Amino acid sequence: MDLENGIDVGEVITLTDDESGQDIDFTVMYIFEIEDRTYLCLVPVDQEEEEEYEVHFLRYDGTDTLHPIESDEEWEQVEATFETIMEELEKEDE
Repeated sequence: MDLENGIDVGEVITLTDDESGQDIDFTVMYIFEIEDRTYLCLVPVDQEEEEEYEVHFLRYDGTDTLHPIESDEEWEQVEATFETIMEELEKEDE
């Protein structure tokens, strides 16, 4: 799936940590939709090859801005959808 601004799976994007001000590179691992919202699943580049890694989700609203998930309800939807995607990928690998 290619988004209007060119974000694509496998692309590396740089985000700035609000607390530390440090720039962190993330790989876009998955792009998925829930209802009318689009989400990016991001993994820090330095953890990409590790067996366990941090997963970050951000909402994409059609502009150049990515938004954090702020409500518990939205977070639960994103987490459940991501788990379903992972289960389907594991079935394909069997």
